Amino acid sequence: MTHLKRQEIPKTWPVPRKGTKFIAVASHAKRKSIPLLFILRDILGIAKTRKEAKRIVFQGDVKINNKLRKDEVFPVQVFDVISLEKTKKNYRLEIVNKKFQLKEISDKEAGKKIVKISGKKILGKGKVQINLEDGGNFLIKEEFSVGGSAVLNTNENKIEKILELKEGANIEVISGKHAGEKGKVKAIEQLEKTRRYLIKLKDKEVELPLKTLLVIE
Repeated sequence: MTHLKRQEIPKTWPVPRKGTKFIAVASHAKRKSIPLLFILRDILGIAKTRKEAKRIVFQGDVKINNKLRKDEVFPVQVFDVISLEKTKKNYRLEIVNKKFQLKEISDKEAGKKIVKISGKKILGKGKVQINLEDGGNFLIKEEFSVGGSAVLNTNENKIEKILELKEGANIEVISGKHAGEKGKVKAIEQLEKTRRYLIKLKDKEVELPLKTLLVIE
């Protein structure tokens, strides 16, 4: 499916509920991303139509996390970095007031990205593969746990640091009614089949599911 009805699009998208009946969606990760097309046309306004956006990406003018992308419906996820070759500007996709928002950042900032750790795979003696939520994976020697975060150096395509999900860790809520809020992990309680994550936000304490949490520096 390449389109959604306007009324069905995720509430994180900064788009009015009224307008054209259908809106293009990302090629995958549809519910937790926003298509590059929408960013170029509807947020940045550097393309007026899908055809123009397609031409811009096909010409090699757009990088996502320092990789050229030539698909106008490529999914851009929270904390991904969009770099525009012609204007020499960089933007990070963040969540502000429960909506996706672009923040202009420096070239130095554009070389780093925080990604959630989604899994691990033992490949052999002394070889452990870390799997990241954006589809990336690396062989790594450092200790890590699923649910934490990796700080990527996208210029060199390597992991610079592991951020553990533990008591006292700084987190950002990336989905749900508290999306965009920052806080600290107050407690992690082991239950029979799962864990409870108690989070101290600015003015309250809440229990949130693991999938909504991203450990940040």
